[in-house]
This record gives sequence, structure tokens and C-alpha cells, in this order.
Amino acid sequence: MAPVPITEDYYMVLEVEQTATPELITKSFKRLALKVHPDRNAKHNATEAFQLLRRAYETLVDESERRVYDLIYPSIKRSPPFPQSTQTPRPPPAASSQSEALSEAVQIDALQKLKQERSARWRTKTTALDSSVFELQRDIRRLEQEIKNLDSIVAAEAAEEAQRNSWGTWLLSPIYKRVEDSEAEKERKDRERQERRLEKDMKERRLGLKNAELRKQIGLLTKAKEDVDAAIMVDNRKIEVLEKRIWARETKERQDREKLERDRLARIRKQQQEQREKQEREAAEVLRKQQEERQKQREKQNREAAEALRKQQAEHRKLYEEIKKKREKEIREATEALKKEQAKKTKHYEAQARKWGTANQSGNRENQYAPRHPPSGSTRQAHTSPCCHEGWWPKVEIRAACPECDDFWTYLLQCPSCAKKACPKCQSAVRRARNVARTARRDPPRARTPSPVSFGYDYD
Repeated sequence: MAPVPITEDYYMVLEVEQTATPELITKSFKRLALKVHPDRNAKHNATEAFQLLRRAYETLVDESERRVYDLIYPSIKRSPPFPQSTQTPRPPPAASSQSEALSEAVQIDALQKLKQERSARWRTKTTALDSSVFELQRDIRRLEQEIKNLDSIVAAEAAEEAQRNSWGTWLLSPIYKRVEDSEAEKERKDRERQERRLEKDMKERRLGLKNAELRKQIGLLTKAKEDVDAAIMVDNRKIEVLEKRIWARETKERQDREKLERDRLARIRKQQQEQREKQEREAAEVLRKQQEERQKQREKQNREAAEALRKQQAEHRKLYEEIKKKREKEIREATEALKKEQAKKTKHYEAQARKWGTANQSGNRENQYAPRHPPSGSTRQAHTSPCCHEGWWPKVEIRAACPECDDFWTYLLQCPSCAKKACPKCQSAVRRARNVARTARRDPPRARTPSPVSFGYDYD
């Protein structure tokens, strides 16, 4: 008789989850037994409810029965544990992803164990069937060999009878007299032939039975193998479905985790971006303040430098005025000294001219060697310092205006003899002017006067 199919949700009856431990199941059973026991519950269906509760407890507390029940649990329609009870039924527990994973893992383990048990039974059955088939094949080969031996004996007797009745034997019969068998011998041979014929018939029937039994055993082996293969295929399909379900759930969980991770990274990147923007704004503000400070410092330094430059220029102008006055004084003194010297030389030349009678030439020479004064209205005067300005002029590191051209230079050249300063551009002009003045102060060459003795030549 086939077992009655289970249609109750035992986990809902015991008000536990599918992953509950045996201790939790026992504890829940004791708690519910106190509520639904007929002695404590006066309802008319208390006995049925208690029997259902006990049946659920006995099924789930046993590991083997629970494993079998877990295989069919997904196909059971969920229903309240006690439909006729007045008590408010508890809703089924919410199956989390972890409980589903454990349930599917349990189902896969049960299917794997069932496959292993089926494989073990198949190996045992295959061994028995192979042994039976081997015995049948050995018996068939032995019977075939015995039938073949009987056929060979019959063939030998037929060959002997044919030789005995041949023409050669008849022709040689006058020479070789043939021994005739007795009646008893003939009967014995006939009896042996009959026995061999009967034995052959029996062996052939036995061979036919053995072949039929061999075919039957091979058919059973083939059918059993087909059944095992079909069962294994069904189990593999169930395992594949469970694995696909697990893979789908894991994929969804992984996608959810990836989404959460992406959201977290996006929040972190957003925070980092905001922090960077804040730091950039702060850095820009600090840089702007620093630039303003540097701009103020530069403006202050420029004002100080401009003030210092104005003071320095005022000092330079004052110094230039002093140097200019000093130079004018020196020029006046030098001019006076030169005039005196020229007057003295003029007197000397006049005395010489009177002595030789060449007053006109002396007058010309006086005009020739008269001092040259600068033109009226000129702001510059010729340099009449007694220094020759020879030698190497050292460099003086000073930012001042050149006394000659009034251009500002970062350094000036100083005469080693008179401490006169000039820029490199004006140095050569000062030297050249001094050389020209010195050449002009030299005594003129003595004029060649004609001899008082005339030789009567007229050169005009």
C-alpha cells in the first residue's frame, strides 16, 4: 500500500523556521502541546490538532525523516496549522536569504546522498546480475561444447559407415575379409546412438532455456540501468534547478552588494570632491590674501625705493652743484693762470721780435697762441685742470650722475691723480681735451727768419 502523501506544513504547525535546530523544535512542541492538549483545550478538534502536532514533531525531530520531508517541502501548499481552531494563527516565518540558502543546501545534500545510495544499490545489483550472467554464459558454452562433441561422434560414425560401404572396400573385400558385427554388437551401437540423440536433444533444450534466461537477465540489467540513469537524470535536474536558484540568489546578492558598494563609493567620491573644492576655495582665498599682502609689500617697497631714489637724486644734485661750482672755480683759476702765462710769453715773444726785427710775426704769433675762451652763452667750459689724467682709472661703485654728461651710472671711473670722476663714455673725451690743451700750451716752434743778406733771388 502506497504511503499517504504529506500535505501539511510541519514547520508552520510547530511555528518554527525551516532552519530550526532539534532543541528549538522540541521546545516549541512542548509549548504548543500545553495549549492544544485535549485535557487543556475543550474544543472539538483538540485531538486532531494534538495528533497533527505530534506527527509534525516526530517527523522533524528525526534527521532522516526530516531530510525526506525537506525534499518535498517546496511543493507543499502553505495553510494555517489549525484551520478550525479559534486561536489566531501565527503567520509563517519570513524566510530570509540565509534560511533559503541553508534549505537549498540541505536539499542538494539530500539529493547527493540519495544519488550515492542509489549508486551503491546499483553497484550491488550490477554485481549480482553480472555474476548470474557470467554463470549462464559459462553453462551455455559448456552445453555448446557438449553438443559439439556429440555431433563429432555422430560424424565419425557416419564417416566409418560410409568408408565401410564404399567401392574400394567392396573391391578389396576378396583380399581383406571384413569382420561382421554380431547382433549384440549392433544392438549396443544402436542403443548408444539413441542415447546420444536423446542427450543431444536434452542439451539443446537446456541450451535454449539458458539462452532465454540470459536474455532475460540482460534485459533486467538494461532496464535497471535505464531506471538508474533516469533517476540520476531527475536528481541531476533537481540539483541543477537548485544550483540555478542558488546562483540566481547569489547573483542578486552580489549585484545588491555591488550596488551598495557603488553607492558608498559614490558618496565617498562626492565627499572627497566637496572636500577638495573646499580646500581649493580655502587655498584660493589664502593665495588671494597672500597676493594682496605681496602687492601691498611691493607697493610699500616701491614707495620706499622711490623715496630713497628721490633722496639720492637730491643728494646727487647737491653734490653735482658742489662739484660744478668747484670745477668753475678751478676753470677760472686755470684761465687766470693761463692768461698770465700767455701774457708773459707774449712779452717774451715781443722782446724776441724786437731783437730780430720781426714784430709782425710776433703779433701773428700772439694771435695764434692766444687762449681760446668758450663762446658766450655756453653752459660748459673747457677743462683747464693742471692734471694730465694719465694712467689707469679705477672703478668706483656708486650710483651717481656723471659730472660731464649728467647721466646716471651705477659706477664711475676716477682719475688716480686728481680724483676726477667721469663715466666710461666721457673718460676718453676728458683725456683727449686735456691732450689738446697740453699741446696748445707747448712753446711754438721757432720761426725761420730770412737772412739779412740777399742773394738777389725773388721768390715771389
